[in-house]
Amino acid sequence: MSVIQHGFCCVKRYAKKHISQIALLLFILLMAFGGCNKSEQYFPPPSIEFDTTNGYLSGDTTLLLGANIKIRIKAFTKSDVALTHLNITGIRDSFLTSFDTGIYGNAFDYTLSLSKGIALNEEWQFYVRDRQGRKSETLSVHLEKDAASIFGGIKQLNSIVLGAQNNASNGGFYSFETGQNYALASAYELQQKINLLYFYDLIETDANTIASPGANIDESVFGGEYGLANWTSRNTVRFKLESDLTVADFYKCMNDSLIVTNTFVFSSGNRKAKNLAPGIIYSFVTDADRKGLLMVKEVEGTNDGHVTFDIKMED
Repeated sequence: MSVIQHGFCCVKRYAKKHISQIALLLFILLMAFGGCNKSEQYFPPPSIEFDTTNGYLSGDTTLLLGANIKIRIKAFTKSDVALTHLNITGIRDSFLTSFDTGIYGNAFDYTLSLSKGIALNEEWQFYVRDRQGRKSETLSVHLEKDAASIFGGIKQLNSIVLGAQNNASNGGFYSFETGQNYALASAYELQQKINLLYFYDLIETDANTIASPGANIDESVFGGEYGLANWTSRNTVRFKLESDLTVADFYKCMNDSLIVTNTFVFSSGNRKAKNLAPGIIYSFVTDADRKGLLMVKEVEGTNDGHVTFDIKMED
């Protein structure tokens, strides 16, 4: 037998000896990869649905301008990972607004408060994703403006003066209900009625800032016994800069048309109206879904200064 033939016979014997081990290894690898694929296919995307109980809108409807509605979304994971965000998109005629709400959990419900805007037609869309990016179906509801709609009246609050945190002369807290400003200690006693506050930001770059008790304000700004950290009731107002509105537009506003045209969904607004200067206009929405416009008239000083502004809001 030649050397080549001898070597070939050795290879055959080696292959026969180890073929079962090789086959076992291949089987294990196939099961591993196949198991991963099967696991991915096994979990369906999250589910999402409208709450159809009384008090919540879950279908298309026609509404009068300014009519208030609530839409409640319920979502559930269908996998072993949590839901991580809810997307809300509003299409008002041709204008689109889209924002995400961060969440984390296997089940989630969210209530969106809306008032019928000036657009003839609105569509609101909702979907959720889980931590691995699986997306639910998209729910939608259409709102049509009733042809009988009319604009409503407004409430005007003129020349409101609020002092910054170290201003000893002017209180820095304001109540829409009473129409008065208050120092920190007095505001502490009226927590449920306080809507706005003013301070000068020495930590970030926000400078002269109007916010609300529910905003994320460093404890050092309003500290001590009556500081915001000790409040048990903290109303929240959200803001949006209206760079296209002028002072002349603001003064011409005699009904709620300008307010309705420039309003926004509460959840999509900012917690602060910052870097204030004369002539700047912000729209705002309260956590009770009351809407308005705020125009800055004067800003003076820093943490011992003050701000003067006018407000026009839904009556």
